[in-house]
Amino acid sequence: MTATTQTTQPQHSRSEPQPKDVQKTFWTDSDGDTQLDALTALNDCSQGSLIRTLIEDAFAEQFGDLDPAHIDHGHVSVKDLRALANGETTVEELDFETETDDRVDEYDPDAYYLTVTPDDLAEPGPELDWKTLRDAVKNPEDGGYWNDDLEIHPSRVGEDTLKASHRPAARILTGLARSQAYENGVVPQETIDDLVDTYCLHLTDRVADDEQERGKAHIRETYTSLVTDQLYENPSPTADSYYCSKDALQTRLQAELDTAHSVAERAGTITDFDAWKPTDDADDDDKRRQEWRRDIVRWLTDIARAKHTGRMYATELRRGDYETDHAANESMTAFDVVHDRLHDALEAVDDLPADVTADVINRLDDAFVAVITNE
Repeated sequence: MTATTQTTQPQHSRSEPQPKDVQKTFWTDSDGDTQLDALTALNDCSQGSLIRTLIEDAFAEQFGDLDPAHIDHGHVSVKDLRALANGETTVEELDFETETDDRVDEYDPDAYYLTVTPDDLAEPGPELDWKTLRDAVKNPEDGGYWNDDLEIHPSRVGEDTLKASHRPAARILTGLARSQAYENGVVPQETIDDLVDTYCLHLTDRVADDEQERGKAHIRETYTSLVTDQLYENPSPTADSYYCSKDALQTRLQAELDTAHSVAERAGTITDFDAWKPTDDADDDDKRRQEWRRDIVRWLTDIARAKHTGRMYATELRRGDYETDHAANESMTAFDVVHDRLHDALEAVDDLPADVTADVINRLDDAFVAVITNE
């Protein structure tokens, strides 16, 4: 985690405890993580075991054989502890019969603790509590890890862990969804639906039997929308899925730019059987014509998908940085390129014989037909 520092006085050596009015920082920064890893490797133990040992050793060094129970019962003050550490008194000289007004549990230290890391969240492990998960999905400037790449392994979240706090709950669910994405970074809608059912249905406050289903429907609608708002809709008229990150989406949009260029280049030959057919072809003419029509179907499918992408992500294509070497001039945006290329391709459709057009349209998925014909 990036250290967050607020300094009001010159900093002390990093090997000394920092007064809370001098520096506010998580000690588990990158250097601290490395040091902790080195010590656990040396001692062949867990981080928790190592930290417990370090605490016990430090306590004994500062306070001798003082029983922590005396502190817990309020019989040892913060002033007593400082006197012990400075050698100004001994454990035998302390009064364990009288409660102190300067109790340790009333002292208000800055709470710095060993946080989970993004790698911890993405890997299998014990369940984390709500506070830990909530803090992990905060924005980086607030001490969290939230970004397009954050994943959370399902083992880290209990089925009743989430609270009715929209933003952190939605981000936790999104992290869970990313951990179950395909290799191309796509999450099916079905996965999101399952996650909402598993982790959110307990959040409904509808207790009456006749209200339960309405409450569950409200939870499903609310949290499904909150999660999909964190993701990027798949730019395909037949897909019911989402990309996990903007980088993955932009890779897909670049592919559709290339598709738009390809369909335009093929427009002059794909619509003419004689131009499409290989010159040395010896196959049966009817068989070749069937293959030609199947090729036209694939070509029109590419047109429809690229056209739908251009509509859905028009703003992104206008503003994003995409490869447009095939553009007529440098001032053209990626959206302009898609529009021009598809316009050229669709004009060539008019050159198809009527019977071929009817047959091909009949073979296309209805969603692709709607995109092509909806000018």
